[in-house]
Amino acid sequence: MRIILALSLVVLVFDVFADDHDTTKTKQLPMALWSTYEIPAGGSPAAIEASLTDYLEGEERAGFLNCLMYKHQFGSQRGFYTSCLFSDLEHFAKIVDGRVESEPEDDTQLFGRHTDHLVVMTSRAMNKTPNHILFSTTNFSPTMTYEEMAKSADVFYGAYQEAFVACNRYEHGWGPEMAFYITCGFDDYAAFSKAAAKLMPIFKERLHDAKLGIRTHSDDLLIKVME
Repeated sequence: MRIILALSLVVLVFDVFADDHDTTKTKQLPMALWSTYEIPAGGSPAAIEASLTDYLEGEERAGFLNCLMYKHQFGSQRGFYTSCLFSDLEHFAKIVDGRVESEPEDDTQLFGRHTDHLVVMTSRAMNKTPNHILFSTTNFSPTMTYEEMAKSADVFYGAYQEAFVACNRYEHGWGPEMAFYITCGFDDYAAFSKAAAKLMPIFKERLHDAKLGIRTHSDDLLIKVME
């Protein structure tokens, strides 16, 4: 099973998939460490969730601004998505360089495949941690310049933001893929249905004939398990 991070976590944000900070664009937006953890065949989701909760609480004590966790509900990656916010790479370096690694020799890995991805938040309109997240990943044609990709990603983000109202946009920083991400929050599937009903006409009227250079695209629906 292909695992992003997210994610694919992501951060999701998470908030980085979302968070409780204000939405002003006059200050520098944070970066995030997004991670994904696959639930292996025969694995215990509850055990993985408990282990990751302990891990994320430790990450916050180490200096990350806010750590969140969501899990797969509908989509391609059956696993957990985590996100920890940090101000910039200097802040990230202080956290990572200052920690003391002390894994016990008999420590058992409960999850399957795993990825880490540093992402840059470029637009923020989500100022809370919603019950659910729509996590959208878009890859563009390798023949496009990065500026062309970013402009196409802005068009895509504008459509999601208009429909869902509370969406964030992210770009690849360091990690497994060159992609652009959108996270949109919603409290329940009645709200998702209303937002999707707004999004479909926007796609039909503005994007069906638009030459955006999209190579691959996916939408995953996640549910919150920790904030």
